[in-house]
Amino acid sequence: MEKRKVEYETIDFLSKALALRFKLNGRTFTHVIGISRGGLLPAKIISYILDAQMLTFGVASYAGEKNTGEMKVTQNIDFDKLPKDSRILVVDDKVDTGGTINFMREVIGDRFDYVRYAAIFAEKRATKKVDHYGVVLADHTWVDFPWE
Repeated sequence: MEKRKVEYETIDFLSKALALRFKLNGRTFTHVIGISRGGLLPAKIISYILDAQMLTFGVASYAGEKNTGEMKVTQNIDFDKLPKDSRILVVDDKVDTGGTINFMREVIGDRFDYVRYAAIFAEKRATKKVDHYGVVLADHTWVDFPWE
């Protein structure tokens, strides 16, 4: 497995680039949902730029560098309490197998007319799992984030 180390400046740059791409294309969101833990910092940066409320959804499928194959919810959102006309952007740090994004698609379901999924990094095999991504990585690349 290839490993890539990234710094906070890279996360900041890629998060701002995604947010500015949304703005330039006229895409608006009422809520940005950060997938904890890795998606929180990118989601916060994006939510500020888009002037959207940030929410946190905690789900874990990794124990260290090992994918457990099980989705454990650590922090939930009551999606039924959000207005039906909410425009949702779900943000994670990286998409590899797509398991977390698929899980979020199931949890959110069809409650809202406009939901988009984004990741700062996407492995080549998983680019179709999200609607937007910052950088494509080779498959099976481990990203060593500054908070790890």
